[in-house]
Amino acid sequence: MPLSVVITREVYADGHEELWMLLDTKPLGGASAAARRDEYHLRTTIEEGHRQLKCFWDLTHFTSRAFALVVNQVVFVALAYTLLQFFLRQEGRTELNRRTRPRVRDQLLPSAAVILLYCQQRFAILTPLEYTELLLTLAEPARRKILAQARRLRRELLAALPNPRPP
Repeated sequence: MPLSVVITREVYADGHEELWMLLDTKPLGGASAAARRDEYHLRTTIEEGHRQLKCFWDLTHFTSRAFALVVNQVVFVALAYTLLQFFLRQEGRTELNRRTRPRVRDQLLPSAAVILLYCQQRFAILTPLEYTELLLTLAEPARRKILAQARRLRRELLAALPNPRPP
C-alpha cells in the first residue's frame, strides 16, 4: 500500500514555526498539502461527536438486558443525536455541535419571559415585573377578584397534575 507524505510548516503570529508531517494511505493526487491538512481536521470533529455520544447521550446506560431493547436504544439515541446535528447545521448554529445536550437546550429554547393578557379582543404583552406592578396598583375589589380566580386555577391545576415530577 503506497503512502503519501504531507510535510507542512506553520508560522504562528508570535514568530515561532512548527514543522509537522502527515502520512496517509490515500494518494495525494492533485490535492495540496493545506487541503490534506484541513481534511485531517475532520478527525477532531468526528472524535468530539463520538465523545458526545458516549458521555452525554446515555449511550452506555442500558435499562434492559434484552438484546432487542439495547439495540433499539442505541439506534434511537444515535438517530436523535444525528437529527440534532442536522438541525444545528441547517440553522447555522454549528458552534453548538460541541456543546452538551443541556447547554444546547439552554441556547435553543426561548428565554424571554412574557405574560400575555387578553380581554375584549385586545391583548397586551407584559414582562413579569410590569404584570406585578399592574396587579399591585389595582383597586381592592379587582385585586380580591383576581386573587380568588388565581387560587381557583391553582387548585384545579394541582388536581389535574397530582405528581408531575417523579420522586
